[in-house]
Amino acid sequence: MFCVGMLLPAQYAVAGPAAGLFHPPMPGGSVGAAGSNTDGLGRRASAMKCNGYSELCDRKYDKVAYVTTHNSFATGDNIAANQNKEIQQQLDDGVRALMLDIHDPSSTSFSRKRSGPQDGHEDIVDSPGYNNDTSALVKRDGPVPTLCHSVCMLLNKGPIVDQLKHVKTFLDENPYEVVTVFVENASKFTDEQMAAPFQDAGLVDYAHAPNATYDEGYQWPTLGEMISKNKRLVVLASTVTDTETYPWLLYDRNYAVQTSYSVKAGQAFDCNPISKVRSLLIMNHFVSVEETTGLLSFDKPDYASSLKVNNLQSFIDQASLCGKDGHFPNYVTVDFFDAGDVLLAVANINKVTFTNTTTNTFGNVSSDSKSDSSDNSSSTHSAAVSINLGSSQALVAGLLSIVAGTLVLGF
Repeated sequence: MFCVGMLLPAQYAVAGPAAGLFHPPMPGGSVGAAGSNTDGLGRRASAMKCNGYSELCDRKYDKVAYVTTHNSFATGDNIAANQNKEIQQQLDDGVRALMLDIHDPSSTSFSRKRSGPQDGHEDIVDSPGYNNDTSALVKRDGPVPTLCHSVCMLLNKGPIVDQLKHVKTFLDENPYEVVTVFVENASKFTDEQMAAPFQDAGLVDYAHAPNATYDEGYQWPTLGEMISKNKRLVVLASTVTDTETYPWLLYDRNYAVQTSYSVKAGQAFDCNPISKVRSLLIMNHFVSVEETTGLLSFDKPDYASSLKVNNLQSFIDQASLCGKDGHFPNYVTVDFFDAGDVLLAVANINKVTFTNTTTNTFGNVSSDSKSDSSDNSSSTHSAAVSINLGSSQALVAGLLSIVAGTLVLGF
């Protein structure tokens, strides 16, 4: 799928080889000018690289675009997988915003139903899939917030705390990087239950705590300021949060809005916020494909379709629609981020010359996925998905569909 082409508004037009690329207006000020940001050692912003680029240090958090992975945890050879690479590799490769869905692992409810947790669940240290050392964890009651796609019987990546520990390692080892974590609270965990994994992972000290909401006139700090204060993590949750108790656990709708997350392959992307406009925009740039097997119909992620939409011009077209309407696309959100041009596109949106900003925090991280950048690999990936349709995953999905109707795996 390719987005409908359009001419850029005059204020975004540029000449030369970059003509036609998206160039949104940016706040004034030059890097390294008087009053510019410094790090904790007093180093001027001109010597810093914030999220890989010195030009970003003097820009406010809401005036920067970030490579964002949709269902960042959903990896492996699974029909519900949205990514090829594990979260560690995503961070090393340049992803700076993660979308994580948390479920009660014993529930058979789908994400969109947002069923609440039930009583009588085992303690965190006894929960299925929790294999890490628990000696440093506080013993907690209730269900364990677990990373699942749609339903845990289909794709279960284990407790969210395991992946948050990787975020902690990355922030520890890369002191000039700012990372955002979105938490889709599918099972309506309490604030205490949502906050606990961040506490157990040691992330709270990194978390930025705004002193107001967007409606109250909140102004985001610059990346350089966040780095100098070592408050380099933004946490946005999908349910209303108690910011008196957890000032860093932010209700996403107080700060951000998103474009449609239900675009099928072949449809055009738009930039119409689906709720009240906020200073942060999630520009969803992923598609699903519809598949039917027997009586079961469902939408699923698709690598081949991602290869088509994750091209530079497609990103430019959607970002230009956003710019025309006065929206800056902060979170450029994709499936299979390693397929296509999202890193180049985000550099373009940020008006910086793309350079390789990869890190080597984790080394090579193995993955169960099978893909490369060629068109041949897309057919291999699709074939693997088709094989799974005849496996226990399809059986689980089929049984659940009796209760739930149409199954949606794309979101």
